[in-house]
This record gives sequence, C-alpha cells and structure tokens, in this order.
Amino acid sequence: MSEANDSTSNEMPEPRPAALDLDSLEREGGTRLPFDFTLGTKRFLMADPEELDWQDLVAGMQNPVVFFRRVLPPEDRDEFFRQHLPSWKLKVLMKKYQDHYGLPDAPNAAGLPR
Repeated sequence: MSEANDSTSNEMPEPRPAALDLDSLEREGGTRLPFDFTLGTKRFLMADPEELDWQDLVAGMQNPVVFFRRVLPPEDRDEFFRQHLPSWKLKVLMKKYQDHYGLPDAPNAAGLPR
C-alpha cells in the first residue's frame, strides 16, 4: 500500500466549539448588594457567596473562621477577629446573611448555594 492510498491522515480535525465557555460567561442580573452589619461601632461588608471561588466556598462551609476570612475584605479581617462576638450573635449574623442571599440553612445545604 502506498502512502498516497493510506486512509489515515496526520491532519487534526477542526476543533469543535466547547459546550460551555466559562471565560466569556456573564452573571445574569449582575452583582447583588453586599450584606453589611456593625460590630464594635465598625461597619463590615460580607461578600456575595456566589462570587467566591468554589474552593473557598467549600472550605468556608466547613470552617467558620475560613468562611469569614473569605467573605470579609482583607482590610477588615483583623478588626473583625479582634472583636468579642458571643456565639448567639454569630448565629443571628449567619441567619441574616443566609436570608439576605437566599441560602439554605447549613443542615439543609446539599452543596453549593442556589
């Protein structure tokens, strides 16, 4: 069989477009308002959980300290962690945060926020 008659080719076929291009994807409805609260006379802003990197979100769901390190701006983290915050107030804070962003309660969360 000669090379001219060989049915195999070294040419690669044209790549087909990907089913989903995450690099060009835009969020529907735009960004949501941040959740804010005051503690020790300072106003803190907490980021939208859907804007966090998925790995940070999963780590934060497992550990409240990691969670606050991810949702608070870097310049506010030390100040937040210096504050005295009774656990019952933390519970109220987390409930209000969940309500603000429409998140399921932690025991009912099967994964990432809706």
